Amino acid sequence: MENREYFNKLLYNSIFAWWQWDISTNKVVFNNLKVTMLGYDPADFANKGYQAFTDLLHPDDYGKAMSAMMKVLKKETALYQVDYRIRSVSSGYHWYMDRGTVIQYKTDGSPAVLRGIVIDLGKEAGSGASIDAIIELIEKSASGNNEYMFTLCSNCGNARVDSYKWIQITDNMKANLPSKISHGICPDCLHKLYPELAEKILSKMLKK
Repeated sequence: MENREYFNKLLYNSIFAWWQWDISTNKVVFNNLKVTMLGYDPADFANKGYQAFTDLLHPDDYGKAMSAMMKVLKKETALYQVDYRIRSVSSGYHWYMDRGTVIQYKTDGSPAVLRGIVIDLGKEAGSGASIDAIIELIEKSASGNNEYMFTLCSNCGNARVDSYKWIQITDNMKANLPSKISHGICPDCLHKLYPELAEKILSKMLKK
């Protein structure tokens, strides 16, 4: 699937935040979640440019974020991808996973409009959550399958990606999950709560 088609699909079906940057006018449009999950009012960023967001980046992450964007603008890569810390309204920092691609070019072939998604990984980079697993969760949420049901651990709140993989997600992500949610128990909690039965229960679960 081409980058543009892929991100269009994520944009219109995803439960996560998205952004779109018109380079020539330096205007950024976005859904409210992009800023409200950091505690800001969307009105604070209305009609603002790219710098309104980059000014909030952690000083140690600013350079790599700018470098990643420059590679896209110079057409050295088709995908903008970077993980960085960004300042919340309370002055603390959250890790964001940011992914985007060019959706429109100028007549001279240079990028005109970029579109992407951002995911709040929390204050400690998702507390060790796998980036690949989070992407897999996003893809499932954007699949358009109305029968897909998210499963959260009733003890720790982790989200299930598959039978073997559970990941920790932020409260913002949980608040925006689809209505179809079931509850189970992840392997780690199973071992903690029922150490003498955990292996037997897991064995039966994986055979189903």
